[in-house]
Amino acid sequence: MIVFRYPVRALIGDYLRSGGGLLVGLGVLAVVPPNLPVLIIFGGIALLFAVFGLRTVHRHTLEVAVTEQEIACRGLGAKVLPWAELETMRLRYFGARRGKRSLFGSGFMELRLKGAGTTVTFESSLDGFRQVAEMAARAAQAKGLEMDPATAGNLIELGIDSEAAGAGCDSPPNVL
Repeated sequence: MIVFRYPVRALIGDYLRSGGGLLVGLGVLAVVPPNLPVLIIFGGIALLFAVFGLRTVHRHTLEVAVTEQEIACRGLGAKVLPWAELETMRLRYFGARRGKRSLFGSGFMELRLKGAGTTVTFESSLDGFRQVAEMAARAAQAKGLEMDPATAGNLIELGIDSEAAGAGCDSPPNVL
């Protein structure tokens, strides 16, 4: 069993953004006389950044354990997805600027796995993200699951075997 976590260095920026947003939202609420528009706008901002902060805490506490039989996540809750029950695998790239694609530069990847009545999602800042994606691709290939062209292309972008990446694809991969 291999256990992966999100490194603190990858989460510091999210903690700072969350704290800054909370500070602005709650700060304005503390100094401006209460009225409905201010409460709605800045209360909403504070709530949004509080939820973002909770999501960051969840990622900070998350442990992802991978074996040849399953992937298990333990953090604020626990989820287990046996590879044999994998139903869907999607690997997406989200970039800040078009045409500037780099895993470590202006964007990130997100891996979403569904099966056994559960869904698990990981971002590329997870230590061992490539290994998790590779094991998921092997499980998808073993089950004969169809992969959309974007997922196949993104697997190739990660350097994962093109046979596993192209499993079930009838057309050439389309990298988004």
